[in-house]
Amino acid sequence: MTDRRKVIFDTDIGDDDAIALTACLLSENIEIIGITTVHGNLPIEYVNDNALRMVSFFKKDIRVYQGCRQPLVRHLNKGREKTTLMQTVKKVVAGRLVRIHAETLPLPEAVSKIEKTHAVSFIVDTLRNTTEKIDICAVGPLTNIGAALTLDKDIIKNIGTIYIMGGGLYMGNRTPVGEANFYDDPEAAEIVLTSGADILVCPLESCEQSATYTREDLDIIRALNNPAADFIYNVLDGYIKRGMVLFGGNDECCAYDYAAVAPLLDPGVNIEVRKDIAHVDFSGGMADGQLVIDRRNFGVWKANASIIYQQSSQKVHDLLLNLLRKYK
Repeated sequence: MTDRRKVIFDTDIGDDDAIALTACLLSENIEIIGITTVHGNLPIEYVNDNALRMVSFFKKDIRVYQGCRQPLVRHLNKGREKTTLMQTVKKVVAGRLVRIHAETLPLPEAVSKIEKTHAVSFIVDTLRNTTEKIDICAVGPLTNIGAALTLDKDIIKNIGTIYIMGGGLYMGNRTPVGEANFYDDPEAAEIVLTSGADILVCPLESCEQSATYTREDLDIIRALNNPAADFIYNVLDGYIKRGMVLFGGNDECCAYDYAAVAPLLDPGVNIEVRKDIAHVDFSGGMADGQLVIDRRNFGVWKANASIIYQQSSQKVHDLLLNLLRKYK
């Protein structure tokens, strides 16, 4: 196909990122022209390795660029994390460190290597020199994208849409009001949301409504009986098991980042999208990293981001299954 949309995939590859990237790699509608890694779910070295493993496994000629290993400025305030109630995303169990995201995806070692060019340089240079619009899937902290837009804001004219997994409409997960991606670099998130680029944000609630996977869902995936489906099954199975160890609760998990990229692959998955006045708090207090939406309709400020309020769970699930069925 010659009309495939070109995409830069920016990620902190953990389990849900892996599902999102798999869907993109299997889609005939898009072409990933580069994968950029960023701090977040895991230290950058693990993220790099996971990205390279996926490129090798799916036999794709896609280059991987290491990005920022820390937020723009958030890390400079050493006491900042003590100002709010933090979710536990790792703990030692029977002498072993258990993280919510697997340090290494269940794939063979990569055959390719990380590029020498920094991810931010790749993003800026690519967008400066393109003759067509390029979309960005941003499913980790927005450090790389925020840095690129700070280096050269003119690249906005060559960005199609930035698809973002971030924020919560009414609550957070990393803190009571802060979702992990926005919380891990709120300054970068504010830069991106207010940049003037075309933004589509999929917040926690929409993800959980459309992309929650139960044991019954995993059985359906495993029954497809091909290497890609087996990989997704193993990722979701491990994600559920580690979540049960860390949080208890239901025997299920949410593929948050997959929900965020699903509209790129099929816009029909969205049911309700609103253009909102959206900002991110970076005060360092209890609201640090909170997605703040002004719904007062005063007419003073302009809406700057499209927010997904509802997706079709059936369409999101069917989309992944159909993509996995086509794997050869």
